[in-house]
Amino acid sequence: MKATPQLRSALGTASSTLRTHAGTSYALARPLTPALQPLSFHRPPLALPTPLGRCTPIRGFRTTPRAQQQYEAPDAPEGYSQSQSAKSHRKWYRSPTTLVLGFIPIFTAALGYWQLKRLKWKVSLIEELEDKLSKAPLRLPRNINIDVLPEFDFRLVQVRGSFDHARTMFVGPRVRDGTMGYHVVVPFRRAEGGGMILVNRGFVAEKQIQGTGAQRRLKDEAMLAGQEEFVALLPRIYPANLFTPDNVPDKGSWFHVDAKQMAQWASDLKGVKPLELDGEDSYTPSAGVAESVKNMLGAGTDRVLPVYLEQVFDGNVGEAATRIAQGIPVGRAATIELRNQHAVYAATW
Repeated sequence: MKATPQLRSALGTASSTLRTHAGTSYALARPLTPALQPLSFHRPPLALPTPLGRCTPIRGFRTTPRAQQQYEAPDAPEGYSQSQSAKSHRKWYRSPTTLVLGFIPIFTAALGYWQLKRLKWKVSLIEELEDKLSKAPLRLPRNINIDVLPEFDFRLVQVRGSFDHARTMFVGPRVRDGTMGYHVVVPFRRAEGGGMILVNRGFVAEKQIQGTGAQRRLKDEAMLAGQEEFVALLPRIYPANLFTPDNVPDKGSWFHVDAKQMAQWASDLKGVKPLELDGEDSYTPSAGVAESVKNMLGAGTDRVLPVYLEQVFDGNVGEAATRIAQGIPVGRAATIELRNQHAVYAATW
């Protein structure tokens, strides 16, 4: 069956429209050959969708290597250069932050170990001092060897004699139970003879002290006359820290205990030459005879030795409060007063 001329004309028009608008899709709209045209009836032209337009082909991307900034090391040989990216790349363990964070635990561990060693030392010291306190009181010899006194630290001493309140020294200020006051240090003349020693009678309230400056003195009822016998402690004297002012003896300002300086000042008030610790023969038999002769003649009895004791008070709290209210010095307790916080410090670190 042959196609009519009208059908051939319609197919030709549709084929030319597809060639015009589809471009590369020309093969899909070719006119059918006569062999493939079996249609014998009239058909309307196919309604094809309007093309959206010619597609623009996608342009391929092409990477171009960026020029790297060259870094020249200050000590590099001639002609050598290193890129900035290579310079900025560091290993993690060379970072300053990593080094600091790694050093902190090592430092704190070392401090904790040091505090543990200090704790062991402090416990041993306290046990040693408590053992000394438990022993019977000593009696000072007539001629005291100043060089061996440190071996008897924290030993109790039995003394008998009288105080010389004309040369009283007020050390402080100090605080006891919220009350401002001073420690009273008085030269003590021993009944067995020999040089005088320094005795800290204890704490006295500031308002109970008469006079000011170098003219300060205790109340009359606090200055006991005659012979007294009591127990005292031979303490360990620690040097003053950087924040403690220097003593000014001429103004009566004593901020810390300095046995040698106090003994020299007290001896100078009586016009007596203080004990010379260097080069003086004080401990041989001949020196002992010479000292005895001086004492018999009344010479040298006002000389004060750099021996410092602290009077022990064994009363209760009520008795101590009564003495403070009356202006009578209150001595120290026969206990060890050493701080031991090293375990807390070690745990903190």
